[in-house]
Amino acid sequence: MKALDRKLLRDLWRLKWQVMAIALLVGCGVAVAVMSLSAQRALAGAQDAFYADSRFADVFAQAKRMPASVTRDLSRLDGVTTVDARILESGLMDVPGLSRPAIARVISLPDDERRALNRITLTQGRMPDPNRLDEAVALKTFMEAARVRLGDRLTAVIDGRAFTFTIVGAALSPEYVYVPAPESFMPDDAHQAVFWAPRPAVERAAGMNGAVNAVALRVAPGASVPAVLADLDRMLAPYGGRAAYAREDQASHAFLAAELKELSTSASILPPIFLVIAAALVHLTVSRLVEAEREQIGLLKAFGYRDREAAVPYLRLAAVIGLTGAIAGGLAGGGLAAAIVDQYREYFRFPLLEPRFHWGAFACSAGVAIAATMLGSLAAVRRAAGLSPALAMQPLRPTAYREGLLDRVARDGSVDQATRIIVRNLERFPMRATLAILGLASSLTLLVGTQFLFDSLDKVVDQAYYRTQRWSESVGFAEARSVAALASVQRLPGVFAAEPVRIVAARLKAGGREEMTRIVGLDPGASFQRPLDGLDRPIPFKGRGLVISEALAARLGLEPGDSVRVEVIDGSGPAADLPVTALARDYSGFAAYMPRRELNHLMGEGDLASGAQLLVAPDARPAFYRAIEGIPQIIGSSSRDDTVANWRQAMAEAFRVMISFYVSFAAAIAFGVAYNTSRIALSERARDLATLRVLGFGQGECAYILVGELAILALAAIPLGMLGGQALAHGLVAAYSRDEMRLPAVIGPRSYGISLLAYLAAVSLAALLVGRRIWGFDLVTVLKTRE
Repeated sequence: MKALDRKLLRDLWRLKWQVMAIALLVGCGVAVAVMSLSAQRALAGAQDAFYADSRFADVFAQAKRMPASVTRDLSRLDGVTTVDARILESGLMDVPGLSRPAIARVISLPDDERRALNRITLTQGRMPDPNRLDEAVALKTFMEAARVRLGDRLTAVIDGRAFTFTIVGAALSPEYVYVPAPESFMPDDAHQAVFWAPRPAVERAAGMNGAVNAVALRVAPGASVPAVLADLDRMLAPYGGRAAYAREDQASHAFLAAELKELSTSASILPPIFLVIAAALVHLTVSRLVEAEREQIGLLKAFGYRDREAAVPYLRLAAVIGLTGAIAGGLAGGGLAAAIVDQYREYFRFPLLEPRFHWGAFACSAGVAIAATMLGSLAAVRRAAGLSPALAMQPLRPTAYREGLLDRVARDGSVDQATRIIVRNLERFPMRATLAILGLASSLTLLVGTQFLFDSLDKVVDQAYYRTQRWSESVGFAEARSVAALASVQRLPGVFAAEPVRIVAARLKAGGREEMTRIVGLDPGASFQRPLDGLDRPIPFKGRGLVISEALAARLGLEPGDSVRVEVIDGSGPAADLPVTALARDYSGFAAYMPRRELNHLMGEGDLASGAQLLVAPDARPAFYRAIEGIPQIIGSSSRDDTVANWRQAMAEAFRVMISFYVSFAAAIAFGVAYNTSRIALSERARDLATLRVLGFGQGECAYILVGELAILALAAIPLGMLGGQALAHGLVAAYSRDEMRLPAVIGPRSYGISLLAYLAAVSLAALLVGRRIWGFDLVTVLKTRE
């Protein structure tokens, strides 16, 4: 082994704790990148494989009723390669063990499996007998959540007809990888039932003999999907066609796409924070090492080592730190990715979803990490290479000290000597103090900026379900009905009050942009749902004008007073130019509101409602649920309390894992910066502290001098960390908000408190580990002059 190799090993052993602390930061950065991109690869791989095996469609559309022969006409559309027509109907179903009825979707199985789209994958049991009218296959997620087993017999009310069947199999479908609840983007698997049965059975249950009401299309590569959508809408309009939509607007696929995007965002935002801090710590550590080993560098050059040879050990030291952290980060990232994939199995149901280590992400992040640590050492390495032997071997020129601010202000001895020493050292090395403060502030920034998610979600729940929507139960009708039907709804058990609502699907167009959304028609005096402004005040309707959410206005570039083109997709598909009268603060996605009577007038229809929002007594809900199960016209039911409870549980589980990661990473930053700062200070001032011991200072006073400097730096970093956390929260809002939910940048006292506790705990641990070394000083060894 060469002499310089032995020197490197000795330096690594001597600085092992500092090296490990910096490598920890490097490892965190690499772990985040590997974790995010590995989870993304696993999710995307499972999605692609499932879509390919099941022949997932590119375009979807529904109508009230159309002849099965329409598939021949649709197959002639430009760009369309495959057409699959089917029957899809919904209704309510009583499930043993559930207090609230489930929404049952019944779908006809294809006659020719080889040409079918959106093919299901059987995971248990068998497919229904085509010759029997009482067998069906159920969605696996529903069976697990509702505790339904093979052989159970259920009854769903479809279009006023009782459809009784036996479950003979469990299946997965590319359309229902993720099944959001009607009033929330979060899943409610126990109340979202999907069944597939032979066509004759579904025809009989839905009264659709010789007809279909849903189609799925495959589009040729390179064909214009918007053109296909326009042609499909035109052809289905005579049959009561609803909005045709592409795969990216399909609910399950859209949520998956948003999740994949968020993983990419995490991989690009967080790792640079860790690597920049690690590079700064490498710079401080290697710079101190070069200053401490000036004489050794001079001796090496005097004995014939070239400049590059004398400087390379320090560069290799930085490379070893980066490599060590990269390997540890790769291992940790793979384990964390497996944990995330395991959590994904609770929400995204694929036939096969297994962790997949992303070697490319590891290689790239490891290369960047090693390069960052080497760049951090570059200035110190250049200084080592530039030292001449004669100059390096000379004693350092004594530093010329002068009075500092504290010395000039407190001349009366009111400030003890230990505190004066702390302040003087901070004044004399401002750059080092600044770097330490910035490093510590970044850890608090990450803590505050991620903890805000809990406060933000609480705000979304409060705004969406207790301020904007104040009903306890809602029901949806199979078709829009006369508002007089509200009287029969009000007579249901436990109903205190009821308000009608009309909801239609529409495309809003403005400035060359368009968005598909729903228009909610409300009565002007409605109290169960009302759009609110930024100050949580109800927004009054004005004539035929629209009130749209701020998110939708931003997407379309609209302001109050602008005009927007509204193309209704339901019914006869009317279109009109309507003014935007106000913007609503709505965190739950894109929405538009207008007076219900004006919406009905736009539709060219009478005084109709598509559903009702109710206030139901809590103790009467079981009787209310039993009553609506027997009403054929009601095909949908939602409970605010159940929705909020499921939403909070799902969010708590999802964010608990993610926040745990981020808190650990942020604590690692705080510990790494604090430990290295204190350790460097101890290395530089060990002789001074030992001298103070000889002069009569106690061990506690010496520890106070060392730890007190870190305490001042940590306290100075708190305001910067708080401000940085607010800035990061706003950045995360912009990066992670989805169409179905907009996150407000809200940070409450609880989040600040948790962040500060984690931050101070990490800094205190570092201070304890370094400060206890004072009690282990060997004064003779420390004070010995190097010959």
